[in-house]
Amino acid sequence: MKDGFVLLKNDIKKAKWAVIFIIAYFVFGSQFLPSTCPMVWITGFPCPACGLTRAGIRLLQLDFKGAWKMHPFIYAFAAGVVIFAWKRYICKKPIGKWFKTGCVVCVVLMVIYYVWRMYQYFPDQPPMSYYHYNLLRLFMDVAFGALK
Repeated sequence: MKDGFVLLKNDIKKAKWAVIFIIAYFVFGSQFLPSTCPMVWITGFPCPACGLTRAGIRLLQLDFKGAWKMHPFIYAFAAGVVIFAWKRYICKKPIGKWFKTGCVVCVVLMVIYYVWRMYQYFPDQPPMSYYHYNLLRLFMDVAFGALK
């Protein structure tokens, strides 16, 4: 078990700049951006993972039905995190091709689900809402608004 903690500590050290960037992005982004999702604040459209963070928070609060309703792929994500942690830090074995293939399949299914959700709920039902205050719209207003 001690070796697993050492491995985790080393992984965090190797990824420290990525971890620092992600934390800074969420801390400062929540203060200065209309959304922490880059796709939303640039285009105004929700991304395929839209609602995944909120679903994760609901899952941590043991609101399983609310998590499913917000984004059902939170369960695949949570299972992936548990499997990854088990294999890497408990069993100390490398992540196999089956795990990577499963992640790719999950992403493809999530995009298909996104298309269905956009068709079904966009633009009226959160999280599949259009956000009017985005960079693309601001740019279009500045660039083409001057032409009017």
